[in-house]
Amino acid sequence: MQRDVWLWLTWPMAILTAIAAASGVFARGLYRDAPTLAVQAMGQDIITLFVALPALVISGVLARRGSPRARLVWIGVVTYLVYTYAGYAFAVKFNYLFLVYTALLGCALYALIGGLARTDRNAIRAGFGDRTPVRTLSIFMGVVAILFYLIWLSDAVPASLAGEPSQALIEAGTPTNFIHVLDMAWILPALLIAAYKLWHREAIGFTLAGAALTFLPLLALAILGMALVMVLQGQALVVPLVVIFVIVFGLSLGMLTVHLRSFRPAE
Repeated sequence: MQRDVWLWLTWPMAILTAIAAASGVFARGLYRDAPTLAVQAMGQDIITLFVALPALVISGVLARRGSPRARLVWIGVVTYLVYTYAGYAFAVKFNYLFLVYTALLGCALYALIGGLARTDRNAIRAGFGDRTPVRTLSIFMGVVAILFYLIWLSDAVPASLAGEPSQALIEAGTPTNFIHVLDMAWILPALLIAAYKLWHREAIGFTLAGAALTFLPLLALAILGMALVMVLQGQALVVPLVVIFVIVFGLSLGMLTVHLRSFRPAE
């Protein structure tokens, strides 16, 4: 596998992530947002600090040593950081960590772009044999994408036709629903592209699938972390969504395990 300078961004990302997430977990009064958004940010910070950060460091170290599996995981974790801190940079009310969010978003964004560009996709493809369950993995990613398009559009379309924000958006206190924006403009199309490319066994499909299947359980776990903190704070939950994310977490983690175990490095 190719080694590249982009992996060195693991260390500034790790430091910035530790500062941002630890402050969200332990610093009182950091978030001055509406109660719903503030509690969700705290829940996500817990998962970012105790799950995503170790995953970033471990995968970065192993990828630097030449592990193709670790590189796929690293790209997925970096995708999670771009997704997370794009939301923090644009939706969280200004606080003393604004520059940390901005720097972290910048490092993660360039690490993602550079890391994908420098990945030897043909070498990744060569490690996956005919027994890799590409159909199952592709269908799973496609179904997840379509499911969340339907869920988010069921909220966004009526609000758009009425010209008024939905109740969830009012409670969050943000100008727009940044989760809908990131998902429908970036993540869900990426899942569909990964599913299509993997279905046709194109080299880039195996790389994108590894990253997507790493990102999904991290995101689902972060949302479950939000739900847990909301319960502890006495806030109401949308139980069906929680159930959906429990299922997505379990299935996506299982699919990631299958995908990585299917890889056999070329001699």
